[in-house]
Amino acid sequence: MFFKRRSRANSYIENDPPQRSQSYDDYEKQRPDSSHTQQQPQPQQPQQQVSSPTEEMYPRPQQPQEAQYSRGMPNGINAAALGQPTPPLSSGMKAEPMPDLLAQAFNQAVRPYTEKIEQLESQLADMQAWVEQLEQQRAEVHSWIDKRGLRPDVPPSIAKIMDSTTSDGALTLNAQLDRKITIVNFDLHRLQDDLNDSISSAHFASAMLKFLPDIQRLSLLPSGPRHAFDLVLKLGGNLNSHGGLDSGDEEDLAARRDFYARLDIAMVDVVNKRFGEGEEWNVQREIKRIEKTAQYLSTYGIKPYFPQTLEAMRREFDHRGGGYTNGVTNGQSSPPRYH
Repeated sequence: MFFKRRSRANSYIENDPPQRSQSYDDYEKQRPDSSHTQQQPQPQQPQQQVSSPTEEMYPRPQQPQEAQYSRGMPNGINAAALGQPTPPLSSGMKAEPMPDLLAQAFNQAVRPYTEKIEQLESQLADMQAWVEQLEQQRAEVHSWIDKRGLRPDVPPSIAKIMDSTTSDGALTLNAQLDRKITIVNFDLHRLQDDLNDSISSAHFASAMLKFLPDIQRLSLLPSGPRHAFDLVLKLGGNLNSHGGLDSGDEEDLAARRDFYARLDIAMVDVVNKRFGEGEEWNVQREIKRIEKTAQYLSTYGIKPYFPQTLEAMRREFDHRGGGYTNGVTNGQSSPPRYH
């Protein structure tokens, strides 16, 4: 047997070393290749797992399981940041339905029409606001007209609107007409005094007849015929107070007869409307009042005086059996003032 010196610790060993002395060489052959050697492709060979004594003596720690990080990570680190799969959504949340293509096509088709409708609605709102503004301005203008007593002088188109939009249109128009008739009558008498001459009855009657259209307009309003009746009588009384009855001038007397005839025609219409309203008024007293004035004028050769009006009032009074004898309306307890 030959011995060979290897090291100082083991000076002599046999040719056949023990199994333990060869473990380093075997480990060199079986150890895994380094990262440098792994870059070069090697032919695949069947690998046989060989457990070395070093591995048995020093086992490697096991790799951490991925399940350990599935729970909540500290410091705001979640599973998605570590490459872990996102947990599925809860079963309570439902998936969004598929879009309805037919509904989308319908909405696109009607969109121009809906936009046009919205535009028209906006224009309508603007027009309504503009109309409200105009109505407010109209009310202010009407108030300004009434404040200055100009309602009888407005054009017919404006007069119609004013009479229909105010609840007390009849009272307002009657007061303004009565005041205007009084002013005109006073101005005519003052002019006559300044001229030291008498104004002809034809001119005076012409000035009074200009109020007939406004009186007829007053008779068309609710409770207007009652006021129109008094105003027509006031026109006749103004001419009676003008004087000149004793002059004996046939031309002057003819002008008076023509004036009273026109008043009579207008009064018949007013009386019929007043009866049509069902108003209770002292018809018999008004008949006596007109008859008294007619008797006075007849002494100067002026007759008849309101003949058609008296006939219509008597006929209606007899037809209703004198039902208006005791009925007295508000404001009718005393005869109207003529001047």
